[in-house]
Amino acid sequence: MPIHYSTRDAAEFFGVDIWRIQRLFEDGTLNEPRRFAGRRVITPDMMPRIVDALRDRGWLPQSEEVATS
Repeated sequence: MPIHYSTRDAAEFFGVDIWRIQRLFEDGTLNEPRRFAGRRVITPDMMPRIVDALRDRGWLPQSEEVATS
């Protein structure tokens, strides 16, 4: 069974504020994911694109070390 993340889960995983993840979708940097009960459903294959977008904005260090939970 596939694992899905909420916007909050992704923010906690990467150690950033939730608004930063939300902004990536709202401004079109990343395509809007499907929604369930009105909330974004982030799939594991989206995580590398989120990392790249966060790094491009300077919101995540460029190093390979990302906080994991």
